[in-house]
Amino acid sequence: MSRKFLVALVLAVLILSPIGYLLYGYSKYDVSVNPDKPAPEHTYIVLRFPSGQYAVFTLPQYVNLTMRGFRIPEGTKGYAINVTGYITGIPEVDVNMTMNAPYQRFTIVLGDPSVKVCSSNPEEFTGSCSDRTAAVAEMSAFTATLFKRYYYVEALKNGMDEASARQYAYEETMKRHDTRYLSFMTKTSLGLGRIGNKDHLAVVLLGPAEGAEVNRVIVPRPGLIVLEGKSDGALRAEVVLIEKIMQFKWPTENQTTTSG
Repeated sequence: MSRKFLVALVLAVLILSPIGYLLYGYSKYDVSVNPDKPAPEHTYIVLRFPSGQYAVFTLPQYVNLTMRGFRIPEGTKGYAINVTGYITGIPEVDVNMTMNAPYQRFTIVLGDPSVKVCSSNPEEFTGSCSDRTAAVAEMSAFTATLFKRYYYVEALKNGMDEASARQYAYEETMKRHDTRYLSFMTKTSLGLGRIGNKDHLAVVLLGPAEGAEVNRVIVPRPGLIVLEGKSDGALRAEVVLIEKIMQFKWPTENQTTTSG
């Protein structure tokens, strides 16, 4: 075996191994966000009233209401949303565990790169730019609010006053916050578990632009939560549903109004 052949072989291995690793991660993307195995799911009904208020009901609660004569007001939008958990098998527990766990970083995956046109040519977007923007903004603010709690408590323990602790928590959160689109590298990172793990929370939004065919919230593994909606309005409703499941309350100056 000649020296030139050995050099060429080594170079080929050095070049092709990283490529193969990336392709392997990319190939695992689909199963990472949508595990191909059965898991318990619970169905919720989320209503968005013409006033902009939301109401969240479990399916039995909603059925009981309708049997007692409840009628949806004209102009109300309703979404049936399934919640599935692959960690403990109890969807609500999995949502709480995933969103409440401490992380080093968090990433909001906004969806397909075509979402970018919402800021320039919204008419070219497959879906509703206003609803997608609202869903992203709400989910980002909600996740950041949860994330800040740990740094706020840390600051207080270190002797900071309340105002300084809040500022510290904000700064620490913002430098650990990332947003991405579903590019090749983002899908690869999800497939390899480099984001969406016990140290790095990933929240993925998939709507009509990404080919979503169902309304659901799934927790495939620790550190990863996926919101999938047949419409961008459904994605917005799913954020409200997660807040309801977690019994989250916004500060009065920045509150999403829900009931039910």
